[in-house]
Amino acid sequence: MIRLPQDRTKTLLAIHGWSGVLLGLLLYAVVLTGVVAVFSEEIGHWSSPLRPASAAPLPSGLSEKLETLAAQVDPVLHEELFLFPQGGGRIRTFFHHHIPVDGKSQPQDFGVEFDLHPQTLEVLDRREGFGDDIAARNLANALSDFLVELHVSLHLPFPWGFFVTGILGLAMLVAAVTGLLVHRHLLKELFTIRRFGEALLAKRDMHVIAATWNLPFAFVLAFTGSFFSFTSSVGIPVMAMVAFGGDQEALIETVIGTPPPEDTRPTPLADLDAMIADTRTRTGAEPVFVSIARYGRADARVTTFARPANGELLSHNLMYDGASGAFLGEKPGLGLVSSTGGTLADLMAPLHFGNFAGLPSKAVWFALGFASCYVTLTGMLLWTTRRASSRNWRRMTQAVTWMGYGLPLALAATPYGYFLGRTAGMVQLEAAMAITFLSTALLAAIATARISDPTRLSRVLTGACGVTLIGLPVIRLLTGGPGWLGAMQAGLTTVPAFDLVLVSGGLLCAWNAQRKPAVTEYTRKAPA
Repeated sequence: MIRLPQDRTKTLLAIHGWSGVLLGLLLYAVVLTGVVAVFSEEIGHWSSPLRPASAAPLPSGLSEKLETLAAQVDPVLHEELFLFPQGGGRIRTFFHHHIPVDGKSQPQDFGVEFDLHPQTLEVLDRREGFGDDIAARNLANALSDFLVELHVSLHLPFPWGFFVTGILGLAMLVAAVTGLLVHRHLLKELFTIRRFGEALLAKRDMHVIAATWNLPFAFVLAFTGSFFSFTSSVGIPVMAMVAFGGDQEALIETVIGTPPPEDTRPTPLADLDAMIADTRTRTGAEPVFVSIARYGRADARVTTFARPANGELLSHNLMYDGASGAFLGEKPGLGLVSSTGGTLADLMAPLHFGNFAGLPSKAVWFALGFASCYVTLTGMLLWTTRRASSRNWRRMTQAVTWMGYGLPLALAATPYGYFLGRTAGMVQLEAAMAITFLSTALLAAIATARISDPTRLSRVLTGACGVTLIGLPVIRLLTGGPGWLGAMQAGLTTVPAFDLVLVSGGLLCAWNAQRKPAVTEYTRKAPA
């Protein structure tokens, strides 16, 4: 039980409510898109399948293939090479160098990118240009990239999108802390639901019990999200300004380490397949990212990244000499030597994304994230419904209902733009997905303007979301995707599994939409 003076409790309750209402709509959008982004990897495999689920992310034969590809690009692009799996298991290979661009504070990546088949390593696509332009033409990963970017920055330009999501993370921290303090009977409220009382009181109890159980996760999610948003947009520039006179490259060298003495002698890269195999042996996990600096030179360096092994929370960064293939050591994620601060920084990613134990941990994070969405939405609805006698607050209730139920509908409709745009041969699918997303949100807004009862509006939007989800496997199949039998025979188990999840979610939405609504204080008091 938390005891506070009555006037302080009222102040905290006001802060809790107003911080939730004023920033709640955007906060709800960030959290809900984060729930979807938890399965971004699976979304990529489902929307553009190629690799069997059991296959290694980085197969053997890459060393020889990279030698062939390197001969096809300008040697200046050998400055840096990234190698990692993406949608459908395609191996994304990016030869590039860094060049200054007018109007940009930092040098930009310019190079050539190849998409390789995950089994045969044949070139599926070749793109050339600046990094952002190349990413916009990446059809295989376009759907998952669109959804992740919506969560990370709301598709706002850098660094403004990170500022917004960082501030929203702080608002979530405020709501979590003040919510904890205003509930005097915390332990009792963990289990209290007044089933046979006033419907609005029952909804309030459901909000409180969900928020109370979800408090630790909400705090972790808000803190780690703010960390990621502010680190790149504020943290690095400020630290560089304070400690390095504004030189961000000097800061990065201090954190990552200085490169070895320059040695430009042409030297073939050592066996990359052996380095990847060594990473598996040392970490007990599959490497999912490879970075090669100064490819084809005597001073080449190879860094492999492996996610946490079973039972672990920390990822692994292993370094190798590019010319000899010798193992140089494991580098902490932050700094050059192990430290408490570096360990805490390394924990941020698995705690935010929930990918430290594969699908089981992702499923738990999805459920907890969904609970956070429920808490955010019901909190806003409770706050606005209690003030339904005011016309402006009734409008706010409509806006909350539109965002709360219209956003899931818009997210569910986005893959339609992806599949139809890809079938139509569009070079950049982001426009097709953005049009689909915004058009669906506009239709939901039109429905909001025409349906004054929030309860009825929520049922209409929920039912539409259910129909949209059920149709996703159909549109995937009609636009050239594999059927269940063919997918199972090819080892593409993600396809039927994700289809079943979508159909189940659609049926649940449809069932929820047709349920008889409870009579609430709003429906009794609100004018016709």
